[in-house]
Amino acid sequence: MRSSQASILYLAPLLGLPALSACGSEPESDVAHRGGRVALAPGGAPLLSRHAPHRAMAYSARAGDADRTLLPPSWPERPPRLRPLGRNVQVNDPALDDIEVFPTDPPTRPFLNVTQSETSIAARGMDIVVAYNSSAGVEVVQVDNTLATERSLFAGYSTSNDGGRTWVSGFFPPLPGSNTTLGDPVVRVDSRGIFHFVQLGADALGQRSIQANRSLDGGRTWTEAVPVAQDEGADKPWLAVGPDPADRRRDNLYVTWSSYQPPAAPERIELRFARSTDGGETWASRVLFAPEPDPEDPARPQQAVHFTNPYVDPADGRLYVPFLHRSFADADFIRVLVSDDAGESFRFLEINPGAPDPTLLPAVQPGELIDCGNTGDTRLAITDGTPRMGRFGLPTYTHASRVITQPTFAARGGVLYLAWSASTSETRGERDAGSNILLIRSLDRGETWTRPLPIATASDEDIEHVLPALTVGKDSSDVHVVYYTQHRDGSLDVDMASSFDGGESFEAGGRRRVTTSSFRLSPTNIPLDVPFGENYPTTNFDRLVPPCFNLGEYLDVTSWRSNVYAAWGDLRNLITEPVHPASPISGDTHSQADVFFQAFRAR
Repeated sequence: MRSSQASILYLAPLLGLPALSACGSEPESDVAHRGGRVALAPGGAPLLSRHAPHRAMAYSARAGDADRTLLPPSWPERPPRLRPLGRNVQVNDPALDDIEVFPTDPPTRPFLNVTQSETSIAARGMDIVVAYNSSAGVEVVQVDNTLATERSLFAGYSTSNDGGRTWVSGFFPPLPGSNTTLGDPVVRVDSRGIFHFVQLGADALGQRSIQANRSLDGGRTWTEAVPVAQDEGADKPWLAVGPDPADRRRDNLYVTWSSYQPPAAPERIELRFARSTDGGETWASRVLFAPEPDPEDPARPQQAVHFTNPYVDPADGRLYVPFLHRSFADADFIRVLVSDDAGESFRFLEINPGAPDPTLLPAVQPGELIDCGNTGDTRLAITDGTPRMGRFGLPTYTHASRVITQPTFAARGGVLYLAWSASTSETRGERDAGSNILLIRSLDRGETWTRPLPIATASDEDIEHVLPALTVGKDSSDVHVVYYTQHRDGSLDVDMASSFDGGESFEAGGRRRVTTSSFRLSPTNIPLDVPFGENYPTTNFDRLVPPCFNLGEYLDVTSWRSNVYAAWGDLRNLITEPVHPASPISGDTHSQADVFFQAFRAR
């Protein structure tokens, strides 16, 4: 699995599509492609039952249903200008989760298709849409002694048309003739209230594509997908919507993504770009940035770019594209491209004043470097529990969740905000390092920038702060950053740091807990009875999901007028494994990933 690819999951190999690791590994699945169906290699036990089939497509979740406790007494009092509207509510329909067990010979482990994470959110008026990865959209069937995927819809959505009080869930339609979507979901809304959605997909021939869907009725129904671009190396698409800089009456749609190019080692990754000027009906795409390596200096940016996060300033239509530019040293670099002509041309912003190259902002990615199971698959991750010795001289953990550095960005009237997560160590992957959330801002459309301001810092109690998302409120001086916090005991929460002075300060009173219940990581990197050197020595408890994938690689926050809305992958709900002789954790009870939502009102 590619270093940014937490959401193609096992579905690329399910289709016979390539799924490379950061070190050029083989596909990370226990499946093989056979004659138009996808055959799953047996390895479990006799049929026990088939639970929770895909029947219920409508789910009403009411605010307060999932409440646990209020803020811990050790936290500061609530900031005076932001108050919660109701309490945490689960938005994905739990009835869509599916546990499948089959009587194959030899026996195969159960399928627990119950993972929902990696959230994106958009809102306009009373309409709110949350998109997320969902293994519940994958249906496995048995034909003779062969297991195959009958349907592989890996992107789900939940829609509320009453401001977040009740929700209905479903799965995004695929491209014509296809029954497969691959996730990495992003949803946004235009000035007319039309919701737009992009993700990875596959066309009718099984070729990897980026697809787009639209909803004209507030997220209740979605159009059949249209292709944004066909790209076998596509990964991590991201969507921005905003006014055309020359014609403010028209909204443009922009999609950026990473495209993996051969050879696989060392990684060569281009930044690609697509634009629609007709509301998402048609798209034109091209290569935006194809970096060349610097063989003389491994600490310089090299030939791999990741984790774009485009954003359009609604005041002037200016397009910004922040991303991570990899090096072969410990520190990578955050960079920002900008376009004043709707993507016809781009230039780099100078975001690091005084540096030899001010377009490069160094950032050591957070997380401990661990062995995540598949051939050559090492990852930066947050972990819980006792380590054991893995391959490559690295530790490995049963409970782990991959983390990345995707810069999060917002702009309002030429005031720019950029936030990211960074290790407290200068050494990438250091075991005992924590991580902070840092923010810089510009008041003059990117001509000058502040120095990085820590807005969430590692401490004895809170060691990790990862996967931030940023939004600007109705008042352009209100800035809100939502992120995961891992505590010293391994438990996690979602927190929000708020500034009410345009990002100049994030005081203690501007920080609050979003989650009303802490949670623990799921068993996502479980040892199998397979010796090292084989392809698949570990497994996620949800075997459609790759090892170490748990929280997803992003959460999201957005604002509409005086309201702020957050959505995240949450692990407070528990599931009990079927008692099964082939299961490595038979009968265990542990956390599973669902999607939760919280609304706030600015006073």
